[in-house]
Amino acid sequence: MSWKIPPAGTWGGISTLLAALMLLVATAVQASTAPWQQLRPVGQGEMSWLWFKLYDATLYSESGHYEPGRYPQALTITYAKSISRQDLLAVTGQEWQRLGVGNQDQRRRWLQQLATLWPDVSSGDALTFYVDDAGLGHFWWRDKPLGSMPDPQFPAAFLAIWLADNSRDPALTRRLRGQP
Repeated sequence: MSWKIPPAGTWGGISTLLAALMLLVATAVQASTAPWQQLRPVGQGEMSWLWFKLYDATLYSESGHYEPGRYPQALTITYAKSISRQDLLAVTGQEWQRLGVGNQDQRRRWLQQLATLWPDVSSGDALTFYVDDAGLGHFWWRDKPLGSMPDPQFPAAFLAIWLADNSRDPALTRRLRGQP
């Protein structure tokens, strides 16, 4: 097989074709990028129970600083243990009740919606909650979209589990907020 140099005049067409192909690839890569990957890390920490590591958590924001209610923000939880969807839902409901987040009907409705979105998680799985600049929440699992929560009150309620002053683990809250 021998290579032939294209005639003079065809290089412009080839370079145009290559430029279009590069633009198409760049667009596909950008479209497949999860939206929180454009954000900056605020802080990270580990949640343990007794001597068992449960997960690592990282908070992201546009500025790289924690600003309550200012979106976009994202919280990624990378699990160290396998946890069933039912256990995730039960703990979420317990934390909302303990924190006094929402009313009983809201919490029940949110948990029903989450039951349709959340999977069982395995060790190494990452579940990300992304709040867009309009303040609506979206869940991603293994960097693939799971679905959205249409209630504009949900993002603050969900993030409160980790970021509220009276969270279950104040040291983790401080680390996520980027505080000493």
